[in-house]
Amino acid sequence: MRPCRGVLTGLIGCLTVAFIVFSARSGADDEDLFGKESKDTTNIIGDDAYQSYEMSSNKIQIQRHVTPSLAELGGRGILPEMNDHVVMVTRIPGAGAELLVLILQRLQGHNAFKHIRLPPGDDGILTNLQQELLVEEITSIIRQEAIPLTFDGDVRFLNFSAFDRQAPTFISLVRDPLDPRTLERFRNGDSSMIYSGSISHFCGQDTRCTQRNSKWALERAKVNVKRWYPVIGILDEMDKTLEVLENFYPEFFEGAKLVYKELKPKNITQETRPLKKSIKKRLGKVLAKEVEFYQWLKSRLLNETPSKERQNN
Repeated sequence: MRPCRGVLTGLIGCLTVAFIVFSARSGADDEDLFGKESKDTTNIIGDDAYQSYEMSSNKIQIQRHVTPSLAELGGRGILPEMNDHVVMVTRIPGAGAELLVLILQRLQGHNAFKHIRLPPGDDGILTNLQQELLVEEITSIIRQEAIPLTFDGDVRFLNFSAFDRQAPTFISLVRDPLDPRTLERFRNGDSSMIYSGSISHFCGQDTRCTQRNSKWALERAKVNVKRWYPVIGILDEMDKTLEVLENFYPEFFEGAKLVYKELKPKNITQETRPLKKSIKKRLGKVLAKEVEFYQWLKSRLLNETPSKERQNN
């Protein structure tokens, strides 16, 4: 029996040792296996994947466009009053601004910007609520769309800063209030596009802006033009108008003169008879402030140095 017991004891001991050795090797293999996988995973996440995630996060941050209010940033001067990358053409009835809009529509693909037409209006005085809603609508479009952008609308000057919002850069086009072609249209029964001047348009949304030959309205219009309209073109000076616009805002108007050259033959009208001296004198009195304002705008354009440096000063 003793030999059997000895053999049995030895067999049990061998099995125990073998089990301990096998367990130790299995644990070591598992540790090597999981340790290696963990290190590989760490390398993937820590190097390539993490860098990819970091780059993706940076792209998201770069593409995100937020327009904070002037109240949030105004004190520090971070947000300028006007956005150089958003231009709005405020159309004056009968002044030929559709020509400027047509040029922008032709250039938007070439210069990689988007032109947006605002819904038709009546160029009348807006209530405070209507002004605020329109400002918010335009601001919302700017936030949603990729800039640069251009707009056009038949709306009087709208003060965005009064509603704590950054304004687009305003531009417009005017014509001589004594242009005989406007009188010719009236004689031919086309009174819908008659040009009656531009003071009220640049004066803004105050009811006093509609008063004819008002000195207050004239001065208010000049103040708004100096502050908010870097360029106001003259219909009879389109070459100079486009020269200044192209130098101030090349991202929008580069190539504008070439487009105008293509359009120009289609926009030539028959020569009209000059106004009789008596009629011109009467109209000159009725439109005295309008004539004064037009001459001021024309002098401003013709004496403008075609350089954006002046705009930034």
